[in-house]
Amino acid sequence: MKKTSAEGWLASHTGEFVFALLVVQPLLDVLSYFMRELDATAVTTSLRMVLLFSVSFYACVISSRKKLYVFSYGVIAVFWLLHMLNCFRVGYVDPVGDVAEYLKLVQFPLWALAFFTFFEHKEELETAVTGWLALNFGLILLVIVLSFGTGNPVYTYDYPERGMQIGILGWFGVPNAQSAIVTLLVPPLLLWAFEKKKLWLFSLACLLGFGLLYFTGTRLTYFAALLVAGGFLLLLLWNKEPLRFCLPLLAVLVLLVVCKDVSPMEIRQSYSVGSNTLYQEKTDAIMGEDSGFVYEEGETIDPKIFEKVKRVYTEVYGVPGPYDLPLLGDLIEKFGLDAVMEAYDYTIAPERLYHSRIRKLTALELNWQEKDLLTKVLGFEYAEATINGHIYDPENDFQPLLYYYGYLGCFLYLAFPAGLIALALCLFFRNWRTFLTMGLGTWAMMFLFALGAAQFSGQVLRKPNVCVYFSLSAALILRHCGRYWQRKESKGRSNGATGL
Repeated sequence: MKKTSAEGWLASHTGEFVFALLVVQPLLDVLSYFMRELDATAVTTSLRMVLLFSVSFYACVISSRKKLYVFSYGVIAVFWLLHMLNCFRVGYVDPVGDVAEYLKLVQFPLWALAFFTFFEHKEELETAVTGWLALNFGLILLVIVLSFGTGNPVYTYDYPERGMQIGILGWFGVPNAQSAIVTLLVPPLLLWAFEKKKLWLFSLACLLGFGLLYFTGTRLTYFAALLVAGGFLLLLLWNKEPLRFCLPLLAVLVLLVVCKDVSPMEIRQSYSVGSNTLYQEKTDAIMGEDSGFVYEEGETIDPKIFEKVKRVYTEVYGVPGPYDLPLLGDLIEKFGLDAVMEAYDYTIAPERLYHSRIRKLTALELNWQEKDLLTKVLGFEYAEATINGHIYDPENDFQPLLYYYGYLGCFLYLAFPAGLIALALCLFFRNWRTFLTMGLGTWAMMFLFALGAAQFSGQVLRKPNVCVYFSLSAALILRHCGRYWQRKESKGRSNGATGL
């Protein structure tokens, strides 16, 4: 089909558009930080929505697969309609807030589809994008330096009232999301430096990349540093690259292991241990000689012990914790003491009862158990995560998929990444010697780290600034698989013609 002059012009400027689209991401994050300080985050949220719709429109206009766009948009719209109608059936509390959360979630497939279209139009973008992501990492470093250099530092764990200022963050608003972004940017930073074939540059990239991961101070960034170093090392060996590039990575692995006990991550964890110890002492004071009680599934709890366990839940965890933080009081008030105790398997361990992530997941699980079958198929609205004015929206990303969008929504959302993984593994096992290149390995690391961060850290799938990089890696993997398949098919036809 012949392109119109407008389509042709847009297609010819795809490279400049993608460059601007990627480089603006850390700048938007900085703007979002200052808007948060002014309580005006609606500004940057609106900007990101406009950006998403603009990118989707741009990609759809230049795409030769417009039916794919119509199908994708249709699935997204039809599911939302079904979800919305069901929410109205049971009583909608906040339709506007619910649609806002849905738009955040669907950014992953929309961005991925757009990036795939861009790469189809200009294959050289796949090489250029590595340098642009390295530039983004450099911009993040610059922002961190500026924040500390101007006397306005921002820490990953910034709670002055608790005497806690740990980890370097810079002018970025959400530590979990920023940890994920840094994690996703280090593999392409290493690839960019490696492709220059200069050991000093690769060593510098290792120093800056792994240094930032280490000093960010989260468990995600520390363990990601180990996995990135180990993964990139294996990629170098797999592709039989010069062994001298393995030396900086080996040094990084040794330093990370040796310096673990003095890392910002470990310092942060020591504060959690102190809180757990405090609540263990309160629990022991009630349980007395039964402080070692551990519930075994199916057992009948001694009535005397059961009364003590009830007191632990109501007297220790049923009241606000330090700094007036809610513990289990909201859950007990809404769902009842017996339901909360059962949800926690009658544990008295502070590692679980004081844990905020577990508490949020438990709140949504208890809410889920009260729903009818249709709601479990289509999900309940986001507003139901709020109890007594406190938001129990889980930090981990995958469980909320089920709660907010039900079995159907969860299946539709996960079908794409699951299918992409299956396709890549299929092609890998068909010809494992040549399929796994340095580029594919890097994008696969980004993709898998995004999935891992979504599960174990959170703030990935519903954070537009993280989703951009996640979607980019998915599109690059799909392009690699597509090109590899085409080469195999072309080679097969060529061999067939030669045989004739």
